[in-house]
Amino acid sequence: MKQFLVMLESLITLILVVVAIAGISYHTFRDGGWFAQGFGKVTHAFTNYPLMALAVSISLFFAVRAWRHRKIRGERTKFFDYVIYLLMAVGIYFIGRYVLQGEI
Repeated sequence: MKQFLVMLESLITLILVVVAIAGISYHTFRDGGWFAQGFGKVTHAFTNYPLMALAVSISLFFAVRAWRHRKIRGERTKFFDYVIYLLMAVGIYFIGRYVLQGEI
């Protein structure tokens, strides 16, 4: 019985993650989707506010550097567990939206 519950939990997790990835992909890459809107806003911000763009770029550089340094030292983090939990929550959102409103 315990093995069945573990398999059921894994199946539900897989379904929620796949639904989340599919929903995010749909909303990102469709015509007029998040990518088109976001890319336009990012280019607008980088051209109109270059100092803010420089600050964001430097912060991103140091964040990635710290993350890679921790990874090289072999420290274990729960980052990817949190990513899975976030994707499961997004999957629940898209399923709920489909059930309640009939749209993706």
